[in-house]
Amino acid sequence: MSTGPEVLHVPDMAGRYYSVQLTDSWGTDFAYVGRRTTGTQAGNYLISGPGWQGKVPDGVKQIVSPDNKVLLIGRTLVESDSDLATAYGLAKQIQLTPLSQWQPS
Repeated sequence: MSTGPEVLHVPDMAGRYYSVQLTDSWGTDFAYVGRRTTGTQAGNYLISGPGWQGKVPDGVKQIVSPDNKVLLIGRTLVESDSDLATAYGLAKQIQLTPLSQWQPS
């Protein structure tokens, strides 16, 4: 985060359980994006470091990290062997992009 914020994009998960866990350098979870916390609709989340004072784009929710280093851990539920391709396809759509390069869709 020392070079600037990142935008986390999650696709519409259509009710499927998923989570993206955000952890700081000390191993403390400071935020979650996912079914239990933000729902399963598509969304964009600006992850900014401490003290960042730029403008948050319209329609984007800000998550402030306590540190300039963030570990993201993503999980997507797979219901069965036949569901693996669908779940993997959704997981691949979870993207992290520097704000300086992010284009709203």
